[in-house]
Amino acid sequence: MSQIPLNLRPDARQNFSNFHVTGSNHAAVALLRARERWPSAAVLILGPVGSGKTHLGHAWQSASQGEFLDDAHELDERDVFDAINRALAGEISGLVLASALPPTQWGVSLPDLKSRLNAMPTLTLAEHDETSLEPILRELFDQAGRSVGQDVVTYVLHHCDRSVEVLRELVLELDIEAGSKKADLTKAFVAKYLKSRSEFDSLSRPIV
Repeated sequence: MSQIPLNLRPDARQNFSNFHVTGSNHAAVALLRARERWPSAAVLILGPVGSGKTHLGHAWQSASQGEFLDDAHELDERDVFDAINRALAGEISGLVLASALPPTQWGVSLPDLKSRLNAMPTLTLAEHDETSLEPILRELFDQAGRSVGQDVVTYVLHHCDRSVEVLRELVLELDIEAGSKKADLTKAFVAKYLKSRSEFDSLSRPIV
């Protein structure tokens, strides 16, 4: 059976050291790591699902002991407004908000909160593209001790969500499955595994 490297497992302690920096997120990471350069005590991270904003927010919170509010558009307006005011007043060391939606789409009704959000510095993360994800995926396979061909890498990137955490979990699952069957990670093996997982997920969904 193959050995599962500990550093492949999803890390609940999301920090800067295990965040994959790419050309599209480098500026955001650099600013988050330099609190003294912030133009305001509160910043907003915008980006689609899988772009890394949750990981970055937790990484910053862990390093700074500040406050992080994920999916801020889903929270109570008064709670968000209170957190922003506490940050601006210096009652907390800083605040990071994260959302997949720009504030104009939050449906905010509090005028003062609208003005705070409109004035807030914003860091925008783009969805990972295939060019940035390929070396990350190869590194994950290398950490698992698995040598895979380009066809495997291309297939995975074309059939999975563009999220580092999703890919990390998939590589772990593939390593376990291939180890239990004493098989190599070929494109055919990966395709069969993804198909069986998709069928299992479909059967597991509750009937509405």
